[in-house]
Amino acid sequence: MDVPRKNPATRLIMGGLLVVGGSVAASMLFTHLSFVQFGDLEYRGAMWAAAIVPLLVAPTAYGWVALLSWRLHLANDALDTLARRDALTGLDNRRAFVEAARARLAAGEPLQLLVADIDHFKRINDSMGHAAGDEALVHAAGVLTQAAPHGSIVARIGGEEFALLVPAATDPTALVARIAAELAHMPAPSAAGLKRMTCSFGVAAAHPGERLDSLLSRADAALYAAKDGGRDRMALAS
Repeated sequence: MDVPRKNPATRLIMGGLLVVGGSVAASMLFTHLSFVQFGDLEYRGAMWAAAIVPLLVAPTAYGWVALLSWRLHLANDALDTLARRDALTGLDNRRAFVEAARARLAAGEPLQLLVADIDHFKRINDSMGHAAGDEALVHAAGVLTQAAPHGSIVARIGGEEFALLVPAATDPTALVARIAAELAHMPAPSAAGLKRMTCSFGVAAAHPGERLDSLLSRADAALYAAKDGGRDRMALAS
């Protein structure tokens, strides 16, 4: 069973209170023991000083440490986001997709997986340059994101390959038709122009208790069937 983790800000505040409180207590105890040992007429004033000095010094010192710790926390969060994000398209990458998809399948959600692959993508790169290829990928990512039903996961899982994990109630034929229509209107990314961009799709409905690797394998097999069938089409997994 996982133990809930405290918010980093809460941990820093609690740590600060402990540091300041501990500093004051230690200072007052040391001062008191010194008077017990050596005696002095200014006991009350010294005890006040013993309490006030740590209250002034400890928060400043701890505040600096807390600031550095918070910056480190933010940097780690940013690195974690980068590790799960495709830099070109802004979509989840394969790692993020696998983690999220596994969690939803394990929860027993009724889902289906669409794997999309841009047709003849190598020709775009070879004939129009890599900048045009990047433009095609970004456009495809935007179209897929806009077309995906609410609650879907959209990710770039390979070079020109994308994955959409959608609710089982989604009509894949209508979804693919909508995506294909939008892709066909891709603006020309260079002087040569890109008249039309198409994708092939493999679709697999998740079986109860099915693991992600099995679902991906079936969707990939359907994708290859769509490509073998002439591309620019959808094939359903068995």
